[in-house]
Amino acid sequence: MNMDQWFFRVAFGLSSVAILNHVQAQRLDESLLDQTSDSQGSRLHLDVGESGDWCLWMDVNTGTLEQFQGSTTNNVRAVATLGHPEWSNNKLTDAMSRMSSGFNSAVEWQGWYIPRMMRIGASRKVWRELAAGLQLGRGWSPAYVNCTRADGSAVVSSWTQVRFADFLDQYLYYNDLHNGNLWQFQNNGVFQDGLYGWHVECVAQQELAFGLGWTASVGQTMGLQQDLEARAAGLFGGQGLIDSDELGATLSPESIAASPTTASFGMTYRMGSVLTGLAWSSMSVNHASRNEWVSAGATPIEPLRQMRLRLGLTF
Repeated sequence: MNMDQWFFRVAFGLSSVAILNHVQAQRLDESLLDQTSDSQGSRLHLDVGESGDWCLWMDVNTGTLEQFQGSTTNNVRAVATLGHPEWSNNKLTDAMSRMSSGFNSAVEWQGWYIPRMMRIGASRKVWRELAAGLQLGRGWSPAYVNCTRADGSAVVSSWTQVRFADFLDQYLYYNDLHNGNLWQFQNNGVFQDGLYGWHVECVAQQELAFGLGWTASVGQTMGLQQDLEARAAGLFGGQGLIDSDELGATLSPESIAASPTTASFGMTYRMGSVLTGLAWSSMSVNHASRNEWVSAGATPIEPLRQMRLRLGLTF
């Protein structure tokens, strides 16, 4: 074998080995790429996944809202003016000045903030990723109330005014019996809580992409009339504990004139089967005669606006 043939065979062998190594390396790279792609797809599927047809959640209000606005003395003065048109200005001023020594501390003892409310909800997919359902919760509610004032005339007030009116009746009753001493030094009266009702809301929610979605709800407060009747029986006027100089109770509640409606809108995010959300809600009390009631002395009920947090599961 001459030198040229030997060199040709060696070159051919080296070329074959290089080509074989290149092919195997390419196959290995493609295999690793496929595995990496599968791994990324599996991780993406693990993080987001598919949502179930059903969803259950818990919805909680955040932050705190005050029950009473402004000075408590001013609130009582407004109630006395509404419930006792027969009073002279001198009698009104005298009652307010004598109450002030014990009134503020008695109200503050009850707490100034509306308790947070929790709702439980459930929904089911009805079309593509759009789901519809209901959520229900029991909590504190504002309301306009049909009342009878001391002279027997019909008026409309807020429930907060009914509470202040009952406190005024307590003062007048104790003052008549003990010349103010029991009120001033050992007040045993109970400042009634707010009305409690069932908040029922229709809910719609939809997942758009990558676990992100939106949610909205509208609802009404139910069952306030039953709670009103139960609490009215415990008021001083309901128990017949009235000052001998009064024509009647300052405000005697009869029925609900207007109850709250609620609306909310927010965003949701789902990771696997866990759903979280954040929504902005507004509770308001509206009625065709609202402006007339306010002009006649009812305290305007402002919308209660809060953020809501949601935590749920899909399955």
